[in-house]
Amino acid sequence: MESLKITKPDQHIISCLKEIPENPRGIVIAIHGFSSSKECATYQTLFRKMPAAGYGVIGIDLPGHGFEESQQETLSIEGGKNSIEAAEQYAAGQYLGLPLFYFASSFGAYLTGLYVSTRPHLGRKAFFRSAAVNMPELFVKKNPTEQDRKNLAALEEKGYFDANIETSKPVRITREMYHDFEMNDLFRTFDPSAFGGTAVKMAHGAEDAVIDPRAAERFAAQFQIPISFFENEGHSLSDHPGTADRVAELAIAFYDADD
Repeated sequence: MESLKITKPDQHIISCLKEIPENPRGIVIAIHGFSSSKECATYQTLFRKMPAAGYGVIGIDLPGHGFEESQQETLSIEGGKNSIEAAEQYAAGQYLGLPLFYFASSFGAYLTGLYVSTRPHLGRKAFFRSAAVNMPELFVKKNPTEQDRKNLAALEEKGYFDANIETSKPVRITREMYHDFEMNDLFRTFDPSAFGGTAVKMAHGAEDAVIDPRAAERFAAQFQIPISFFENEGHSLSDHPGTADRVAELAIAFYDADD
């Protein structure tokens, strides 16, 4: 495994890890979930499983995430899209002629869904793991809890609050990012055919307590996306031995399949 730094056009740095087999069949851009990082367990599974199947993996840290340079960039929707774009441009330049794919988890799947719907892109297929299709609802709530009210008060007073939804260290939500959530409903924006077409497949835990499986099912039905539900699994899709590997194998079979 190799560390990698990619400089974006705005000079922000994307901290990455990559694992590329000899003579790869394709390159997978991995996009993690909210408050996660390139050190997450999902990436470690991908770094092990994908190269064995012939696929290289470039795992990125999203803006405001991780423990290196990417953490220094304020999180925003456009900044996240810019990171995905820069990573795939790097992959296209380094591995000429190889197909590019996405493996996107939770918030990363929400962001990737927005990306392929609103910009020209190079990825042929996107695998959405525990996709946060209703991500804005986690912050912009009709019936806020006491903690939500405290967050909104901090947003008004300081211009930000720190949130931790999934796994790792808190991520700063600024007024601008909160507005991004208000303005980016994936159910209204998603259109994978807008820029040439990107095939999508989803996997979700049937007992996911972070992203309601019913929301994932509704999204998949609305956009006619194949979805696999894993029984007795939560948001991490790793509650039981072997499930994380099965999810990776499902993605590999999806990348392998002819369109």
